[in-house]
Amino acid sequence: MSDPLSLIAVSALSGAIGGGAGKFVEKAWDSGEKWVVSHFANHQEKAREKAEENSADFLKKLGTRVSELEKNNQVSEESLVTAQEHPDFSVVLQKAMLSAAQTDNESKHDLLSRLVSERIQVSPESMISMASKMACDAISYTTPNQLQILGLLANILYIQPTGLTQQANQIPWLEARMGPFLDVSATPLDYMHLESLSCMKFESFMTRDLSAILTQKMVRNFDYETFKATELGEKLVDIWDAKSLNSCQLTTVGQILGIMVTDQYTGSKTNFSGWGD
Repeated sequence: MSDPLSLIAVSALSGAIGGGAGKFVEKAWDSGEKWVVSHFANHQEKAREKAEENSADFLKKLGTRVSELEKNNQVSEESLVTAQEHPDFSVVLQKAMLSAAQTDNESKHDLLSRLVSERIQVSPESMISMASKMACDAISYTTPNQLQILGLLANILYIQPTGLTQQANQIPWLEARMGPFLDVSATPLDYMHLESLSCMKFESFMTRDLSAILTQKMVRNFDYETFKATELGEKLVDIWDAKSLNSCQLTTVGQILGIMVTDQYTGSKTNFSGWGD
């Protein structure tokens, strides 16, 4: 049974954005509604209704992203049609729809829409294509706190600053990137769970030097001791050392999710161009 409110909302969105993106949303809902209804066929009616409402919210977010890609000439109407006709993309969309259906967490809906929108832009055999299917599944099984752990690790280990030309800009950049994650709770149980989802590896026999990592990130003459004395530095060092974040390494799935999570928190947009081949 279709939820009329969800159907009306998706139909209104497809009409509002128009073009190839509007047609994309209509086709995605046509398939996605069947997937959700079939998956929740033997569940309580209220659960089925909520699942459709959640998947419709995800699809609205995805439609907005696809429309933006089309406006910026990053995808064409033809490429959107081609993507939806490919079985690999269909599997990614299905995984994303079913993952979104199971939660009313809009941040997770946003992550799932980002995963699918990135997949649209690359070939079926690319790294993004391979990892995005696993990432869709992982989102269903991670807590918001565990997603923050991935975001903080991605910031520390992988994301590099751009445009830093002066030493005075270094700590503000670190505050903007690391600050949103400093209240994260990181426990051995979190690490075990993320490891079971193929998001990270916990290497108890190895620790990484935060001073060396940050010094390599920054422009010349980064003063780690001054940074460590700041409130931000104190908190970051405590999380890194006392909570054993220094023994964590992200997998490709963890990197993708961590980068997308940090983009959510900082309002940035990291380029995945190196993952498209």
